[in-house]
Amino acid sequence: MMLPNFNISPNGPISEKFLSRKITTFHEAVNHVHGLPYGRNLKPEMLTSVISEGQGTCTTKHACLKTLAEENEIHSVELHMCIFPMTETNTPGIGKILNRYQLPYLLEAHIYLCYDGQRFDYTFPDSLEKKWETDILIETSIDVDQRSSYKLEYHQSMLKDWIKRDRIMYTFDQVWDIREECIHHLSIPL
Repeated sequence: MMLPNFNISPNGPISEKFLSRKITTFHEAVNHVHGLPYGRNLKPEMLTSVISEGQGTCTTKHACLKTLAEENEIHSVELHMCIFPMTETNTPGIGKILNRYQLPYLLEAHIYLCYDGQRFDYTFPDSLEKKWETDILIETSIDVDQRSSYKLEYHQSMLKDWIKRDRIMYTFDQVWDIREECIHHLSIPL
């Protein structure tokens, strides 16, 4: 199963940004975004920054592609968010950090695309593995404009509940700092 392909028309800022780079089809755009390194954008509110900065997160990369599809009247590609327990097994590279803090996992919010009941994750270059997929606890479809504050509030609410329910030995701020350490580590080329 693949995402639908279409020719990109100059119907909006994201479409125009791709066309200015001689990227003319959706599949070419997906391949381009997928090949970009994982990293936080300086201006995440501007989805064209994925292209101009040459990097992105799960949120900015997938919201950029979803917006590209919308600008070209393709409404069947959905943006989804899930909560999953982030471990060394499903997110290689964070195990040492979790071990240092004696945590078996951290609840993480992840954004990706869905089409025809299938999930598509273009977060990390050269990897289509969705090791997190079997660990999903909650999944929902979201709008592009929910990618920032809604995602953050929902994720933080889930973390606060988890800390209380599982009697985690850290405060919310400490857990958030540990999570940030994990995310920073994922941004460093190995």
